[in-house]
Amino acid sequence: MVKYKRIPMETLVNVRDLGGYAAKDGKITKYGQFLRSDCPIGISEKDILFLKEYGVTLSIDLRGVDEVESTPSDLAGLEGHTYRHCPISREHSVLKSKDEKNRAQESVPPGENFDLGDSYIEIAETAKPWVKQVFELCAEWDGGVLFHCFIGKDRVGIISAILLGACGVSAPDIMMDYSASMSCLRPKYNTMNTDFLPQKRGRPDYSWGFFGSVPESMEALLCHLNEKYGDIPGYLKDCGVTEDLINMLREKLLEDVEQT
Repeated sequence: MVKYKRIPMETLVNVRDLGGYAAKDGKITKYGQFLRSDCPIGISEKDILFLKEYGVTLSIDLRGVDEVESTPSDLAGLEGHTYRHCPISREHSVLKSKDEKNRAQESVPPGENFDLGDSYIEIAETAKPWVKQVFELCAEWDGGVLFHCFIGKDRVGIISAILLGACGVSAPDIMMDYSASMSCLRPKYNTMNTDFLPQKRGRPDYSWGFFGSVPESMEALLCHLNEKYGDIPGYLKDCGVTEDLINMLREKLLEDVEQT
């Protein structure tokens, strides 16, 4: 199998493999086990074939009910593929509709940026059943898994951090994985209305607010989980995930460096 960090696709821009990260005890995360992605809407037949050949047999849709009803995933109902919808409730601030996000963005006083760290902490604390559901589905699935939200940054970023953190991947690598969305999403952001964004060198500043995936946002979540629960496995146990499931996830995602 060809190993990719950023998956080269025609119709999706933020598809990335969680493989290739150093973990504890001389391990490394395997390629082909978990792909994080933006929403597969309007996906081409070539990209669908690529995912099948890459070994993806399950997609987990993290979007809300209204999002799925208005724009269903093209992977739902696909022959030979399993689709699971795992939403979290609408009240979380990071899950606002695009119109709500735009209004919130426009209400920020000029010169005052913000990051999404507090929203991620809120989700981690109030959506523990969701975390448990998604983690268990990932750990138990025999085959490649693609999980996505709308643009593959926020909800996907939280789940990616938890999967990697459960395997002992370092905080800097988790933050690097999260922050890569700011580069990958450029083609999609360039199609959106960004007139209200500050300009930098004559271009929209995509580090701003809801558009951004600055490392400080993920760092805030990781520091919170470490300070309150000791580490991400400790947080998962507080969510109701068993030690056996955590070990199952490690067996699925980790391998010895010598084997790569």
